[in-house]
Amino acid sequence: MRNFFAGVLLAALLPFIVGFGDAPPDQNVEQVPVKRAMLFPPDQLFYPPMASPKEPRTHATYLSLNLPGDSINIGSVGFGDSFGLVRRPGWDEKDAWQISISGAVLAQFNLDAKSLDLINADYIIGFPLSYRNGPWSARARLFHQSSHLGDEFLLLPQRPELRVTRLNLSFETIELLGAWEWEGFQFTAGSSYIFRTDYDLKRYSIQAGIDYQSREPVFKPTMRLFAGALYHAWEETNWNADINVKAGINIRSPYSEKRAIQIFGEYYHGNLPFGQFYKLRAEYYGAGINVSF
Repeated sequence: MRNFFAGVLLAALLPFIVGFGDAPPDQNVEQVPVKRAMLFPPDQLFYPPMASPKEPRTHATYLSLNLPGDSINIGSVGFGDSFGLVRRPGWDEKDAWQISISGAVLAQFNLDAKSLDLINADYIIGFPLSYRNGPWSARARLFHQSSHLGDEFLLLPQRPELRVTRLNLSFETIELLGAWEWEGFQFTAGSSYIFRTDYDLKRYSIQAGIDYQSREPVFKPTMRLFAGALYHAWEETNWNADINVKAGINIRSPYSEKRAIQIFGEYYHGNLPFGQFYKLRAEYYGAGINVSF
């Protein structure tokens, strides 16, 4: 019954191509040069790694979480957006700057529990400053994250593998990422530094990713295949590697480049990106949808 509920939930979301986040750009569409300052630009200059589990996106994903000696069915949902505030021209006709505001709520539910217990919720808000010059782009983002365990998770008995002591996990981070695009590929790399935290965390992390979107459509003119992989390591977890891989199909509206829906499969191995469970090393795989407009 719980698996049926998860399937119905995902299917119900398919007709509603409304949501938040940024679909990867159509690689055959050239960006219009910016000649003067623009309020509320309709898209972004920097496109973050598609496999990043912490970027602002609206999604619903069914996951099979494999813990040491056990497995749990997880419903992972996210609601998020990156909203452009001001875009200004750069030094010539090919480059531009943009400041935005972004936010996301990322939550995980235990689908094996009778009441579908909320396990964890992460709240993220930030101010990205992005830059683009042809195939080169970059983003500096100042953001805040706080994480909270669910009430039922705290009150009801839980599996031993998931038992954690509640932490006041709240911190601010500065993140710097750069990207280069070539023939449908995007290569991204960068680092981040936690400059304030309520809990004693080590400060540095690094990441590198590669994304690909087919330059030619499949089945229909608005459908393109995509795949992405992301490597992440954090000083707090002894630089253990976290690997996330996504692949699927991107279905774009014929009337708006940004409005799209992605149907994907996902695999993750490493320290869990779920708030206070960051010390727990595990893996998960599953399938979901991401919507953007």
